[in-house]
Amino acid sequence: MTDISQVRLSAKLVVLSCCHTARGQIKTEGVVGIARAFLGSGARSVLVALWALQDDATEQFMRRFYENLVQGESASECLHRAMKWMRNNGFPEVRQWAPFMLIGDDVSFHFGEEK
Repeated sequence: MTDISQVRLSAKLVVLSCCHTARGQIKTEGVVGIARAFLGSGARSVLVALWALQDDATEQFMRRFYENLVQGESASECLHRAMKWMRNNGFPEVRQWAPFMLIGDDVSFHFGEEK
């Protein structure tokens, strides 16, 4: 976290798809962890996981999340759609699709548009 906090980012979205990335120490100012370090360094939004999950579930979840992101959906909508897809396509258990959480702004991307 110290290294991250010393870097200035101009990222709209940081995705931390590994287990327990939402963890941190509970302090007066809230939960202080790696997600907060990215936000403090300039990231507008961070996608984190609350607990450990299976590799195959993570892979499928991330595929769906990014497919929707490329279509121009907001990060929160991509999260919702990925969760819904998981529930309807062989991953019905909450532990398989529910650990992901978006912190920060609800960003979106517009790939292919000229600036």
